[in-house]
Amino acid sequence: MTHRCIPVGNGMALNLTIGPMALFALVASITPGPNNLLLMRSGARFGVRRSVPHLVGVQVGFMGLLLLCWLGVGAVLLALPAAFTVLRWACFAYLLWLAAMILREAGATRVVAASPSRTAHIARPMNWFEATAFQLINAKAWMMCITVATAFYGSEQPTLLDIGIAALLCSAIGTPSMLVWNAWGAAIEHVLKRPAAHRAFHIAMALLVVATAVWMLF
Repeated sequence: MTHRCIPVGNGMALNLTIGPMALFALVASITPGPNNLLLMRSGARFGVRRSVPHLVGVQVGFMGLLLLCWLGVGAVLLALPAAFTVLRWACFAYLLWLAAMILREAGATRVVAASPSRTAHIARPMNWFEATAFQLINAKAWMMCITVATAFYGSEQPTLLDIGIAALLCSAIGTPSMLVWNAWGAAIEHVLKRPAAHRAFHIAMALLVVATAVWMLF
């Protein structure tokens, strides 16, 4: 596709190619990754409504990473492979810890079923700040933002307007994509009321998180 600058007034121009970026945002946001797996689990455990702060935090974090990439942090990460390696290992360690917590919940099925009040005050969805902070070590989110901030502008440097439009476009496409995963989890919530299904789901989720953690290293 030929790159074109689109005048928008006040001497500013929109340099990005919207079609390819929209396709990239769809593929990147609908495919499995740490955020989607966590949102699916949150939907199954807490429902869609209580997972909204988690989803909002993901989007806020993504926009923050996109701004950092535009300011040059993404270029630094690409220029210093060791820095990106540290980022990958931090994400790997966090996901392994999370998998261990999920397995712990699977092992606590009998306690929850026997006395839900004992654990109700402990279990809660990820809040918006935690979800935002997680993006700082989410290697997939960083790679998405680096790609968005560098790959869709032809020979032109992206302007702040470009980055703002890209953020809105990715948010408009990414939000319903993540909601699909969240709603999918919520749809099986009634099945998870059975202790055996609850345990099996948490074990499966833990294995998926471990697989994602390993994938993030490569």
